Amino acid sequence: MSTCKAVVLAVILALCTGISRGQCPVTCHCDGTVVRCNGRKLLTIPISLPDATTTL
Repeated sequence: MSTCKAVVLAVILALCTGISRGQCPVTCHCDGTVVRCNGRKLLTIPISLPDATTTL
């Protein structure tokens, strides 16, 4: 696989999984400015959070 194809695939996967800033993480539930990720057995804080997040 060429480098260009690998980069395009990585970008598509990032967009589909919500890694871009401002989207609700797939493993969480967002309601306005509140992001709820409890009970998901996460080991780290999600990379992307909506810009207006006030409560995690």
